[in-house]
Formats: sequence, structure tokens, C-alpha cells
Amino acid sequence: MTHVKTQSRQLKRIFFISFVALTFASSFSSVFYKHVLVDADGKTDDHLLGWIFFIMPLVGIAANIPVGIIADKLHAGRRIIALFCFGLAFVSLLVGFAGSDWAMGIGLWPRFLYLFVALLFYNFFFQPIVPTIDAQTMIFLNEHGRREDYGSIRVYGTLGWTVASIAMGAVLFFVFHLPLIFYLSALMFAVLGVMTWRMIQARPTQGAIEIPWAHLRGDRVFMWFLVFSFLNGVVYSASFLFTGYLFDDVMQNPLELGWVLGTWTLFEIPILFFSRRLLTTFGHRNLIMISLLINGLRLVLFSFFTLETPFVWKWMIATLQGAAFGLSHLGTIDYVDRCSHPHMRNTYMNVINVARHTIASSIGGKVGALVVASYGASALMQFCGIASVLLMGFFALFCWHDKETT
Repeated sequence: MTHVKTQSRQLKRIFFISFVALTFASSFSSVFYKHVLVDADGKTDDHLLGWIFFIMPLVGIAANIPVGIIADKLHAGRRIIALFCFGLAFVSLLVGFAGSDWAMGIGLWPRFLYLFVALLFYNFFFQPIVPTIDAQTMIFLNEHGRREDYGSIRVYGTLGWTVASIAMGAVLFFVFHLPLIFYLSALMFAVLGVMTWRMIQARPTQGAIEIPWAHLRGDRVFMWFLVFSFLNGVVYSASFLFTGYLFDDVMQNPLELGWVLGTWTLFEIPILFFSRRLLTTFGHRNLIMISLLINGLRLVLFSFFTLETPFVWKWMIATLQGAAFGLSHLGTIDYVDRCSHPHMRNTYMNVINVARHTIASSIGGKVGALVVASYGASALMQFCGIASVLLMGFFALFCWHDKETT
């Protein structure tokens, strides 16, 4: 029992620190790009921004699936997390340098090319970290018959997100130096790398295994869920990548932006904390359906935000994000874990990450940039909100299969 509690505490710390690091960069990255990719007149080049959002997630294809396979075959999940965090810490410094005074003094195209190359390496290290942490958590929980307790560990990631968003908003309010977004992220990734490396045993406890590929190839339920995850990922990514972009226009200052991004996870905390009860009562499929409805409502309401909209109204609507994401993530992790083979949990988690984040983020970023350039960020939110509701029909038709007992 002491070993179980120790492992649980370690995973909670990993989630907390990882989400502090991820939040610094991901929540404020669109704001960083918006102010870095500007021409001589100070106008943001939305098309260059769109190419970054389109190309960068695709880098994850070269990292996610190979990482999942290696982690499963060699039982090397924590080693991969540590090594990739060290690499990400270094590359984050390079990305932040694109917003330095020197870089801003050169032309837009040289600055874009530098940022583009730095982000290629950034995304290679960035993409596999969270799904590998999720897989390590599910491996631990399944070993002890506690699959439904995933949320009680993952909730520490939400707390890390909240702390990091509010803290970064405050930092930018008092010191509006955008490279700090990636410099502080680099620091936290380095801390996470050291923390994870210290948890590694001297050698893997088991030898290499043969990956049961036939299980994945024959899993029709999972294949339909991959299609759904991709479509939902396009909608979610297009809206999420430009949420900071929209909020930068409709919030009075970075402190308001940081507060909203930090506290919109409010409902996510009880959802994850009571994950066992929610999964037992509703099941993973109903949780996903409810999340689609809430997310659609949230985004449509986002489209009506203006600078004059009362802040309390913006904040109340933004908190729906926590409910939508919490239910969706909890349902998705349980759905994938029930599909996955016991020896392929890292592979399954990384495959689903490619579908709903890597490829979907690429297309969502490009489509989102085109919509924003032509119609504005508010129109994008409205479009994504409607699409989210329509996806409820797709899920009901193609993914409503009985995986409760597998």
C-alpha cells in the first residue's frame, strides 16, 4: 500500500509540474505569435500564423507513434518523458528568443524562418509528453484495479494549469515581455525532467516485448473513434488556438486574460476528482456527448464577446471550458483504455493523440487562420460551436459501441 501511495504522489507531482510548463507556452502562444509575426507597420500576418498552426502539429506524427511503440516495447515511458523534457527546455529558450529585441529588429521573413525552425524542434519534443504521462498513469492504475481513479490524479494537472495561467497573466501585466512565456516554460520543463529522471529505476523491470499489432489492426471500434477524435480535434483545435487571439482583443489587459484562462478550469476540478462516480453513473460515452453540447454552447457565446462585454459575463461563460474539457478528457481516456491491449497502452494513447491533436491541430490551425483572416475570430468561434453540436450525431451513429466490459 505504501508503494501505491508513493507512485500516486509521484504521478500527481508530474501532472502538476507538466501542466505548469505546458500552460505557460500553450495558453499564451497565440498571443506571442500575434505580437512577433508583425510587419513594419505593426500588423500581424495572419497567414504566416496559420502556416505555423498548420505545419507544427504534423511534426508530432514523427514523434508520437514511434515514442509510444518504444515506450511499450522497452517499458521506457519515464525515460522518454525525462529526455524529451530536457530537450524541450532547451528548445523553449530558442523559441522565446524570437520575441527578443534583437529578433524584432530584423525583417518579418527572417524572424518567421527562425521561429519556424525552432518550433519544428519544439513540437517534436512537445507532442509525446502528455500522452506518455497518461499512459504511465493508466498502466499504474490498471495494475492495481483502479482504472476509474484516473481523474483523481489528473486533477493535479488542472491545478497546475490554473496556477500557471493566473501567474503568467500577472507577470505579463506587470512586465509585458512576451519571451518570458517560453523562458519560464523552459525552466519548468527542466524541473520536470530532473523530477522524472530521479524516479527511474536502474534498469527496466521487464525485458522487451512483442507488440500485438493484430489487436490494433482489428479494432474497428477504436478506428471509428479515431475518426471522431480527428473531427472533434479539428473543431476544438481551431477554436482553442485562437481563443487567446480573440481574448487579446476583447479583454481589457493581460491580467484579465490570465485570470480567465486560469479559472476557466473551475468545473474541471470536481469532474476529475469525482471521476469514478461519474464514469460509474453515466459511462464514458455519455460524458463525451454531454461535453460536445457544452462546448458548442460555450463557443457560440464566445462569438458575442466584445471589449464592452462585462468581464463577469465573459468569465462565467469561459468556465464552461472546464466542464466541457473535463468530461471529454475523462470519457476519452476511459474509452481508449478499454480499447487498448494491456501491452499497448502507450501506443494507443499516442495514436489517439495523433488523431485528435497532431493532425487535427494542423488542419484546425490552418482552417482557423483562414476564417479569422476573412471573417474574424468571433465568426470562427460561432462556426466551431455549431460543428461541436453536430458531432454529437456522428458519435451516436458510429462510436456508440459497447466497450464497457472489455
